[in-house]
This record gives sequence, structure tokens and C-alpha cells, in this order.
Amino acid sequence: MSAKIILLAGGLVLGFGGIAAAHHSNAAYDVDHPQTMEGTVKTVNWTNPHISFVVEKDVKSDEPASTWVFEVSSPGVLTRSGWTKRSLQPGDHAVFRYAPLRDGNPGGYLQKVTLPSGQELTYSLTPTDQ
Repeated sequence: MSAKIILLAGGLVLGFGGIAAAHHSNAAYDVDHPQTMEGTVKTVNWTNPHISFVVEKDVKSDEPASTWVFEVSSPGVLTRSGWTKRSLQPGDHAVFRYAPLRDGNPGGYLQKVTLPSGQELTYSLTPTDQ
């Protein structure tokens, strides 16, 4: 190969490496301070590149309702961890363990779901391992 092609290929790899690393960064989440909340699933978005769940947080009667969005890994990762599209559905009530968003918005990176039956839905990757 000519030196020009090798330099071009190397430049492309280095140039796009930063974009890929930024996409898979966990900088938006406070993974050192996980939290839990109870709520009811409103929407499931089982799509690539990341699954998300919209959850209505359980609140006391004098508190306003709040909607949270939890991101999870890809459908492939969850499927390999034993999840299916039916593992968590709209209307399901659960306890959600998550790494909160650093900006304080209601949501985060979902780490574990505990259903009323005691069944735990987990998966093997953290945001940095994707």
C-alpha cells in the first residue's frame, strides 16, 4: 500500500474514534451515586441503539406527577441477558435502580428493575462497557 492510503486510513480511524467514544460515554450519568424509585411503565422503546423506558414516578397525593426517562443498553445486550420485549411493559409497576442524570433532569441510566414478584431484571454491561 502506498503511504498516502495508510495515512488516510489512519486519520479516519483516529478521527472517528473520538465520535464513537463520545457516543458511548457515561459522562451524563452519576454512576457513583445510584438511586431507586418506584413507578409505572408508560412507554417502552425497544429499538437500537438504546432501549428506553418512560416511567411515571409514584408520588404522594400532594406531589405533582413526574415522568422519567431511563435509557438502557441495546436490544442485543438485553436479549443476551435474558430480557425480551415483554419483560417490562406499559402498565407494569416496579422499582427502578438507576444512575441519575448529572444535569438533574428526571431520568438516568437504568441498572436494575425489581418487579413486584421479586424478579430482578439486570444486564451485564455498564454505560462504559458498551
